[in-house]
Formats: sequence, C-alpha cells, structure tokens
Amino acid sequence: MSHLQQARPDARHEEGRTAVRLRDGALATLRPLERGETAPLLAVFAGMSADARALRYLTGLPRLPQPMMSMLSDVDGDRHVAWLATVEDEPAGIARYVRLPGCPTTAEVAFEVVDHQHGRGLATVLLDAVTTVAAARGVRRVRATLHPSNTPSKHLLARVGADTRLVDGLLEADGPLRLLEPPSVDRSAVVRLACRRSWDVTLDIG
Repeated sequence: MSHLQQARPDARHEEGRTAVRLRDGALATLRPLERGETAPLLAVFAGMSADARALRYLTGLPRLPQPMMSMLSDVDGDRHVAWLATVEDEPAGIARYVRLPGCPTTAEVAFEVVDHQHGRGLATVLLDAVTTVAAARGVRRVRATLHPSNTPSKHLLARVGADTRLVDGLLEADGPLRLLEPPSVDRSAVVRLACRRSWDVTLDIG
C-alpha cells in the first residue's frame, strides 16, 4: 500500500499546476496536457537530438508527423494521460500513459526530456506524476517498449515495477505498477490536478 504524500516541503502550487525542486535545486512546474494541445509537444520534440528522438520513438524522425501529433495530443485524463514539465517557462519534458485496449488496468508508459535538461531528475519527476495518476485511476500494471541502448529509461522503469526482456531486437518492459520511493512529487497535489477537484485518497496498488 502506498499513500499520497508530499515529497518536497518547499514545493509551490499555482492554479492548474504544481511545482517541485529538481536535484540541483532548480524549480520545475508540472501540469496535465489539455486535449488537442500541440505546442508543448512540438517544443519538446524540437529540443531533442536525432539520437534522443530515435531512442524515444524507436525510429529517426526529423519532424512529428501530423497523425502522430494528433494521437499524442488526444488526451482525456483517464484512458490517455500526459503531463508536461516546464523549467524557466520553457517546455522541458513530457510523460504519458495510455491504457491498453481491452485491458484497462494495464497501461503503456513513455517519457521524453529535452537534451539540455538531462541529468536533473526530470524524467523521474514526470514518471512519478503519471504513475501516480495511473494508480489513482485504477491502473495496476505498466508496460513500455525501449531501444536496447536506452539504459537510463530501463533503470527508471524498473523502479516502478517494469522488468525488461529482449524481444525481436527491442526491450519489452512489463510488471505490476509500484510507485517510486521516495516520491519525487507532491502526490496529493498531482491527483487533485488530475481530477480537477480535491481528493483524499489512498493509493492501494497491491
């Protein structure tokens, strides 16, 4: 059993977003993406190198194709959830989960961070936020597909319960969802933002 709790006593909260201190003391703000919101997607994509894009999307992408951008912005707060991290008013990273068709308690997770923000703990913060929402929404298992050389993501996914195995040249991560410990975000604030109302909730993920 994992309880919602505050991760940083100095975290600040503004309407529609929550803030967290990164490893180096810098402040990042987190908020859910809105349906059809594409500007942050494009900004984060533009801040990723060709190698980083290939690791995230498993293929080289000079630009985000319109059908993919439409799919990535088709969020609804439950089936498909995406959260944006902003540093100094600039989009810095996005994480998301998407429930598997026919298996609503299992979700695929993915995350990306712009190159110049690597090493500050943003991926950890983003993954903590979306897995917190996923758990509150009833997701009990997580999956992901990774490039074999994406070691940082492999290690981070292992911390939320997804172990990896090599399948047809790619790493397939899968396992029962567990929340990151110690938490990197104020989970009560994250759930309140996700649901647009105050929740006093205990997350029981088995």
